[in-house]
Amino acid sequence: MTSVSAIVFFLILLLLLVSSFLVVRERNRCRQIENLLRQQSNRERLVTRIALQIRQSLDLEQVLATTVKEVQEFLQADRVLIYRLWDDGTGSAIYETVLPPYPSILGQVFPEEVFPKKYHQAYSLGKVRSIVNVEQENVESCLADFVKQFGVLAKLVVPIIQENRESGNLDTSQTYLWGLLIAHQCNHPRQWEDWEVELMKQLATQVAIAIQQSELCKQLQQLNTQLEQRVQQRTAELAKANASLMTEISERQRTELALRHTNETLQALVSASPRAIFMLDIEGIVRIWNPAAEQMFGWKEDEVVDCLSPILLDDQLEDCTTLQNSVLQGKTYTRVEMTRHRKDGSAIDIIFSAAPLTDNNGHINGIVAVIADITEQKLQAEQVRLLQSVVINTNDAIIITEAEPIDTPGPRIIYVNEAFTRITGYQPHEVLGQTPRILQGAKTDQAELQKVRKALSLWESVTIEVINYRKDGSEFWNEFSLVPVADAKGFYTHWIAVQRDTTERKKVEQAMRHSEQRFRSLIENALDVIMILEVNGTIGYVSPSVEKVLGYGVVELLGENIKDFIHLDDWTITRDRLTNPASSELQRPIEFRHRHQDGTWRILEAISQPFVDSTDILRMMVNARDITERKRLDEIRLALEREKELSALKTRFFSMASHEFRTPLSTALAAAQVLENSQHQWDNTEKRLRNLHRIQDSVRNMVQLLDDILTINRAETGKLAFNPKSLALEAYCRHFIEEMQLSADNQHQLTFTCYGKSQHVCLDEKLMRSMLSNLLSNAIKYSPQGGIISLSLEFQLDNLIIKVQDRGIGILSEDQKQLFEPFHRGKNVKTISGTGLGLVVVKKCVDLHQGNIIINSEVGKRTTCIITIPLRDSALFRN
Repeated sequence: MTSVSAIVFFLILLLLLVSSFLVVRERNRCRQIENLLRQQSNRERLVTRIALQIRQSLDLEQVLATTVKEVQEFLQADRVLIYRLWDDGTGSAIYETVLPPYPSILGQVFPEEVFPKKYHQAYSLGKVRSIVNVEQENVESCLADFVKQFGVLAKLVVPIIQENRESGNLDTSQTYLWGLLIAHQCNHPRQWEDWEVELMKQLATQVAIAIQQSELCKQLQQLNTQLEQRVQQRTAELAKANASLMTEISERQRTELALRHTNETLQALVSASPRAIFMLDIEGIVRIWNPAAEQMFGWKEDEVVDCLSPILLDDQLEDCTTLQNSVLQGKTYTRVEMTRHRKDGSAIDIIFSAAPLTDNNGHINGIVAVIADITEQKLQAEQVRLLQSVVINTNDAIIITEAEPIDTPGPRIIYVNEAFTRITGYQPHEVLGQTPRILQGAKTDQAELQKVRKALSLWESVTIEVINYRKDGSEFWNEFSLVPVADAKGFYTHWIAVQRDTTERKKVEQAMRHSEQRFRSLIENALDVIMILEVNGTIGYVSPSVEKVLGYGVVELLGENIKDFIHLDDWTITRDRLTNPASSELQRPIEFRHRHQDGTWRILEAISQPFVDSTDILRMMVNARDITERKRLDEIRLALEREKELSALKTRFFSMASHEFRTPLSTALAAAQVLENSQHQWDNTEKRLRNLHRIQDSVRNMVQLLDDILTINRAETGKLAFNPKSLALEAYCRHFIEEMQLSADNQHQLTFTCYGKSQHVCLDEKLMRSMLSNLLSNAIKYSPQGGIISLSLEFQLDNLIIKVQDRGIGILSEDQKQLFEPFHRGKNVKTISGTGLGLVVVKKCVDLHQGNIIINSEVGKRTTCIITIPLRDSALFRN
């Protein structure tokens, strides 16, 4: 109680000290704020007073003299002056207030070296310079020496900036440095406060306003004088102009008559012009729209006149102006090609010419545009260009001949393209004027040539394939089509032949025929069954080997559906692989049962892939082989392996059982013999109970061993009972951990933690007890040094998580692969007793709950077992 009182007293004392500190600090802050407000009020009064004086007086000298005097008094500086910069680079103090005994510098002129022009720019941008101590700060030595002769130890310099307005243009201005407002402290160094700097800047601004106001007043007086002179001059000019006005009116009337005649002539020309003509004013409003423009663009005259032009001239030019603005600036355009749109939205190609229109004074007041529609012309030119490109660049030889004579010697060649030279070896100059018969030879089929002659006589198209000869005499297969060409009146004027070298195609066709024969022979004699299926499963082709493998003739299967021959249980997984070309499982073998002709089932292994034949129809090619005998041999081999595993399992079981049963039986027998041979010890309660507990523990271990074996056996045979019911799992686990703690020694500390919202779950209580018992027993047994063993329970939205963690010997990585094999024990358990059945029993119980188990272990550190049991997605969940 004494220590608690001391602590309370100390806290109260500490609280009082903190409160006192906060009160004192708040008072100081209030005083500082009050001083700042007072200073700010004085500054504002000073600035207001000077600004009022500037507005009320145009006497610049009085304003500047008053400013330096009041600034000196307010800042308590030793000297305040206004330094004026002159055009020749020199400067002088034009106004000054200085306290004795410091010298005055008023009227002194300083050379340009005192304030070089290279420093002007920084001050012109509003730079302020404050120097606390010219002897200690980073001040140029020349400046320090200069100001010391006037007794200056600290200084504050603020620029006075003016606008240099260009004559006659009040909208353009350029700032320049007029002078400086300077405060000196001579009796001691001085730290210039922020508010002092701000005050000087405000006063410099007011001084600049006063200077500008004075200069404007002088300019106003000059302008007034100039205006009076111009009025007198203008009056004289008007008197002279009035005399000539009557003469000009007469001349204008004669000119108007001539212009009216010219205008009527131009209007007639515009209306009769075959080209579209329209005129725009300077705002882009249509003033003239001729009939050709109506026909070309679709807008009637009354739809566009006095409206904005529907033909936009907003094309961007290289100088970033538009076409319309460029014309209005005086430029003329001729034959500019562009694309515009009609009223119905269709595009047309036009040639655009435009020139500016000027008024009587030569000022541009509009645009006249002349437009020709070249859409059809461009289409024809494009078609000609494309056809020419095709003819020149095609791989087929193009020959153009005259239309006649059809008989010997035949029509003469007037054009051949580059492909003709590549195919035949003849240069154009070698064949022009010749007939196509120079390509024919001994092997040229005369029957095919007769077809050509017949087509020529009937003016019909024809296509044949013959052997022709190159310039070097070599043969080549030549497929050519001959077409007659007529002029606009329907008269045939030329023949056009398109020739193609098909020698390689002939070779490929011959090779394909040989290849087809070889592959057909290979497929028909192969042991595997090869089928081609439609996407609906219809058999389109099957190799003859099907008769050897499945007993069916080829004719029996063609047109049938593969589904009718596959076992119904296998069709679900086989259908997608055999009939779906887009399946992601293609190229992977699949096994299924196929009915034999004798009614038995044969096991086939098949690989399928998409197949496209010459008809461009997508099908599936299936390559299948009979693996029935191989599967039978595999089953025999697996049975032998299982027999070996069972034999080894039995051996391990008998070895384990003989050891695990002998140990508790020996313990129970020894304890019973002690009780039998030592009758006097029956009176010793402690020793009697110890021997009885040994017998009970031995019997309990044997019962647990038998229960584990029975549980595994029932699970393997499917007879392990699973009776889930609603269980308050959190309370159950807390009670179970208390039971296990009672049976554990003092070295082991068992803990339980629950996460999430606790709820009733539907579990098999007996199997849950078996899981927890085996996991916690293992955790205790394999933690020989003792330590904390934790059991945690976590309720998630869809899952139940059970976690058991110890700090024992851990499990070797090579043993973790066999954790759930019966009777298998880790290599690092040494003399720790065990059966190797605990985790097997846990795994069987977890499987019945549709859960899974994960074991993570670090050798010598810890082992963690995590069981996950689903809740919402199974019948185990109950609210």
